[in-house]
Amino acid sequence: MVKMMKFSALILLIPALVLLSSAGLGLETFSGEIVSIDSPVDDDVFAAGNIVNINAPVDSAVVAGGTVNVNAPIKGDLLAAGGQVYVNADIGGKVMAAGGTVNQGGSVGTNLVAAGGQVNILRGSEIARDALIAGGNVVNAGQINGTLTVSANSLQNRGNASQVDFYQTERHERERPSEPLDRINLFAGLMIIGYFILGLILVRILPGIFTAVDGEIMASPVVRTIVGFVALIAAFIAILLVAVTVVGLPIAGLSLLLVMLAMMLSGTFVSFSLGRWIGRAVKISQNNLAFFTIGFVILNILFLVPYLGALVSFISISLGFGGIIYAAHQAMSGKEEAPAA
Repeated sequence: MVKMMKFSALILLIPALVLLSSAGLGLETFSGEIVSIDSPVDDDVFAAGNIVNINAPVDSAVVAGGTVNVNAPIKGDLLAAGGQVYVNADIGGKVMAAGGTVNQGGSVGTNLVAAGGQVNILRGSEIARDALIAGGNVVNAGQINGTLTVSANSLQNRGNASQVDFYQTERHERERPSEPLDRINLFAGLMIIGYFILGLILVRILPGIFTAVDGEIMASPVVRTIVGFVALIAAFIAILLVAVTVVGLPIAGLSLLLVMLAMMLSGTFVSFSLGRWIGRAVKISQNNLAFFTIGFVILNILFLVPYLGALVSFISISLGFGGIIYAAHQAMSGKEEAPAA
């Protein structure tokens, strides 16, 4: 359990390093069913789609998709999540990749962190420093100049590494019922990465909303937490009452979706507020994306702590939901007062 917590914490820390070590604060966003970046981008790239192809050099990239193909060099860091992730070009900085299948074919300027059902470091790939890998099956046919740390069912080390630390996942015949738990853990890891990428995109395109919710959260965290908890209970009771009638069933369904969406986003708002609070406390100057990253990493590490994690999760949902309610109320009040002016 302790090893798993340490491993998860390391995975969570990599996104922070990716963003906080970046010199540039600008970015280019791409989205669609099929996304192909065919012209060089002298900036950081965020891309999401069913299929994402990076066919031209970019400064750094955060990519999510069903299939991710990196076919051109990336100057800085790469963060990729998808069903299949293929890194076929050189990466100047760090690589963090998660997916059903991860193929690392290019060289990596610093460290590699990967998680997946099948993780392959292909022949000709060189990792300048360390590689940290979690998966079902791992194959290393490349050159790792630092330490190769693997937690997996099997490791085939056909390449070279200065040191190999292999922690085999025990899977005896009598332990087959635990296999679904392994899939759940992998899915949970992918969900964390997905929330992280979604949060970055939302903070970038909707900074005003995050600032408004942050203002309400910081105004009185205790009050917002209590109000959020009570409001959640009241909302679910109201939805059940409305759903009793056939006429009210569609309204109840829509209301339930809205409440669930607010609950899902509550952690995102709390991460942003936590990051800004830490930034003010230690007097550091960063942009909103960096503040969100700091808060997100710390919050998700706390979620991993037994018992405390459940309490932190409960407070996070209640606090975020309360902040959303207060911010929405303030926005509606402002619209109502506008015509009178």
